[in-house]
Amino acid sequence: MVTYLFDFDGTLVDSTEAVEKALRIAIEKTVPAVIESDLYDDYYKALFLFIKGKLTYQYLGVIHELVAQGTIHEYYKLMPRYIKDFPHARRVIRELRARGRRVISFSGEHTYPGGKVIFMKKTNWYDEFDEVITFRGTKDMLKKFQTLREFYPDEPFVWVDDSPSRFTYILDENTLLVQKASPYKSDVALLFERQNFLKIKSIREVLEIDDGLSAFAEGDKA
Repeated sequence: MVTYLFDFDGTLVDSTEAVEKALRIAIEKTVPAVIESDLYDDYYKALFLFIKGKLTYQYLGVIHELVAQGTIHEYYKLMPRYIKDFPHARRVIRELRARGRRVISFSGEHTYPGGKVIFMKKTNWYDEFDEVITFRGTKDMLKKFQTLREFYPDEPFVWVDDSPSRFTYILDENTLLVQKASPYKSDVALLFERQNFLKIKSIREVLEIDDGLSAFAEGDKA
């Protein structure tokens, strides 16, 4: 059996515009006076950095006010409404599972623990997978990847992600690393030198990859 690992944001769903729209509306609804003032850019940037887990001390006071005004709570309530599936994404996941593949959601956690799972449930994605695994940072990602490998020591993995920088840490030769092209992420040149790396434009190309793996397996049996 082949095990597929899929990143979520940027790979299966387009959440970039959702983040931007939810941030703006949350500020408009909870601190409307800011919209007409010179503070809007600071509030927006502070909230954006907080959501991305990159908040700096400079914006700490602003975040305290946004918490008090309920802006952050409003953002998390709004965000799932604007997340959009990429074309063919659900069909690919469902087809892989219909073929008997194990399909795991393997993606970075949102700002707060459990946030990614909440978003996946609100967008009806959670039950599309055999298992959902989230990680916080590179060290946690590598630990959980290693745990998966220990569970399935001999199975080929296919890891599909729009963040190729994650792949630079993976030296497992029984894992095919598939970069989903994204206008927001840069290529990593050294990955193109690896035999177990591919870059695709559309998520539906994963089914073609699976067809190739099936043909290869059948060839081995013959």
